[in-house]
Amino acid sequence: MILAIDTSLGTSVAVVDGDAVVFREHAEDTRRHAEHLGGMLARALDGRRDRIELVVAGMGPGAFTGLRVGIATARAAALGLGVPCRGVMSHAGVTTGSAQVTTDVRRRERAWSIVVDGLVVDEPRLAPADAVPPPTDQHAELERIDATSIDAALLAFAVMRGAAAVEQAVYLRDADAVPSAGPKRVSQA
Repeated sequence: MILAIDTSLGTSVAVVDGDAVVFREHAEDTRRHAEHLGGMLARALDGRRDRIELVVAGMGPGAFTGLRVGIATARAAALGLGVPCRGVMSHAGVTTGSAQVTTDVRRRERAWSIVVDGLVVDEPRLAPADAVPPPTDQHAELERIDATSIDAALLAFAVMRGAAAVEQAVYLRDADAVPSAGPKRVSQA
């Protein structure tokens, strides 16, 4: 059995056994991943804990905090279960077919990639939400799917079909945090 977790868009947890999805739960809330994951994992592992052989983590693209919560949870679950953890592109959790997949990454931008037969075939890219370029070359005929959720079960199936392993979280923009300029002055009135 494979336990799959994705927090790039909302929170999705699934358990797959061969061709069957034996557990699937999704929460659309994009800001409360940690609050959802505990209960979802308890329900996913109920009676299945000893049969999990692999944990799959959706590695993005997505928002920094959301991805970190999901990836850390997947790695901790794998460690606790004594099984390997494997990262995979989250866009593989949108379709088992072929499409140009886009996801909202906030700031009026969308991440997009090409998915063929349920596998991401190129690196995701970033574009303004209203200016995502259409697929080109051999993928020109693909439909565009503006995904609003990721299905963790599809991530497990993508791994079974040979999806490339992803070692690092996929962030498409540079960090915008800046070092402190020093302590703020506090005046007393």
